[in-house]
Amino acid sequence: MNDNPGSVMDRDRMWRMVGQERQEILSFLCALTPAQWQTPSLCAGWRVQDVAVHLLVDEPFRELGWPRGLAKLASMGFSVHRANAWVVQHNAARDTEDVLAIWQRSLPPGPVARLLGAGTCLRAGVIHHQDMRRPLGLPRVIPAERLKGVLDAIITPKGGVNIGSRQRAAGLRLTATDAGWAHGNGPRIEGPGEALIMALAGRAAGLAELEGDGLPILQARTRAAVPSPT
Repeated sequence: MNDNPGSVMDRDRMWRMVGQERQEILSFLCALTPAQWQTPSLCAGWRVQDVAVHLLVDEPFRELGWPRGLAKLASMGFSVHRANAWVVQHNAARDTEDVLAIWQRSLPPGPVARLLGAGTCLRAGVIHHQDMRRPLGLPRVIPAERLKGVLDAIITPKGGVNIGSRQRAAGLRLTATDAGWAHGNGPRIEGPGEALIMALAGRAAGLAELEGDGLPILQARTRAAVPSPT
């Protein structure tokens, strides 16, 4: 069990998992049909293709260069949500083969990813991978170590930024039954680690796989949310 948020995995292991997750996302994307690319994801208003583009966090800076990239961010008030919307809109008409080519060269973490950190990159990869897979009915088995890495991340202040996961977890006893992970005190919620991650990230789709006397609390917190990019 991991009841101590401070006892997180070392940085090198986290970055290895980021690399593994990104390679699996690329393999998943390579197997999609044109119709699947256009399927609505769990992120409100975003297709699978939009989520795939959003995960290419270093690409805008490669394309614009650092001075212009920073100027663009400044023009948006350094708002993460406005930046996300701009990246998706800017790349909305991009050919899927082009997206895959960018993914091929973007597997190693670039400077923006390094700045965000391994925990943030891992949580973004795993959550958004499921944002694409769940609407397509394409489940997968996520390694327990990776589930624990994401769960450790999203209950921290940094890991909960933009998605509200730390606030949803507050005052609850959370247990991932397939990952040997538990956290917190209070009304109980337990179930598969992936479902717990998705519910904490504001995805109501994960709630049906969870149980416990704390579930009504998490349901209210999750259903009040609009699923947003991580």
